[in-house]
Amino acid sequence: MDQELQRNLIEPRYFRGLSTPFSFSLTRLASSFNFQQNQSFDDDYGYSRPIVVLDVIWNLAFVLVSCFVLLTTIGENPSTPLRLWIGGYALQCLLHVGFIWIEFQRRSFDDFDAINFDRVSPFSLFHSSIMKRLESVNTVISSIWWVFGFYWIVMGGQALLQDSPRLYWLSVVFLAFDVFFMIFCIAIACVVFFALFCFFPFIATVAYAMRLGYGASENDIKTLPKYRYGQPNTSGNLVNMKMGEDHLISQFNSSDSVPELALQPDDSECCICLYKYVDGVELCVLPCNHHFHHGCISKWLRINATCPLCKFNILRGDSLV
Repeated sequence: MDQELQRNLIEPRYFRGLSTPFSFSLTRLASSFNFQQNQSFDDDYGYSRPIVVLDVIWNLAFVLVSCFVLLTTIGENPSTPLRLWIGGYALQCLLHVGFIWIEFQRRSFDDFDAINFDRVSPFSLFHSSIMKRLESVNTVISSIWWVFGFYWIVMGGQALLQDSPRLYWLSVVFLAFDVFFMIFCIAIACVVFFALFCFFPFIATVAYAMRLGYGASENDIKTLPKYRYGQPNTSGNLVNMKMGEDHLISQFNSSDSVPELALQPDDSECCICLYKYVDGVELCVLPCNHHFHHGCISKWLRINATCPLCKFNILRGDSLV
């Protein structure tokens, strides 16, 4: 499934056949942009009614134009078999229309069975597999046929332009459509890849921030308890406290009403700025008992109201992990 999804992303359906340029690109180009969706959604969107109708109309237009030109150019005698090439081109368009329409009808019946009977028949799955193989064969043949047409146009040169101008220009137009849409699909794939490569980190950061929620207000930050960091051997009245697995010592200095915290040496570091605590620095302790520099955690909480370590949300009082 993942390989097929990547294939649709970097190789739109047009690349799988050059005989029907716009139809192939239309049917799969829309679904190729849904690289974040699953394969069933991708296929259903590619075979939606508007896409299929436009695909069929475009291919039938190719067939009608081919038949009209072939019937009105009986007097032209090309030096290369352009009539055969144009007829084969039209036949491939008809085959593609048949494959698309049959697959569309099968999907409609499958949706009906899934809704009413909550099942899809094994015959339908087998039929789908056969149709996909036939369409793949048609795609390979159409690609080879395009090469033949290009070769005959190049080999004919000015002689074709003089002897059979309408057959020549129709073949050139068909080949030009193929090349144009091939370049168009390649350009779209490159743009999508470039956009993902450049903007994915930014999108991931924004999505992560949205998942975490909004930042805390200044009033929420001010309500958090603040302490002065002090070495464990400083003088004062000591009160022992256990906060989780960390052993903190709260000290009240006689000349300062701000409580002091004495931490274990291996826990005397702010995980935001990665600097060791120094004597007298202002600390802030979150409800989850993790401590940080007051300035560091204030800036952090203004962006999102979660603990950098355990993702505890100080606004909701719960953890994301």
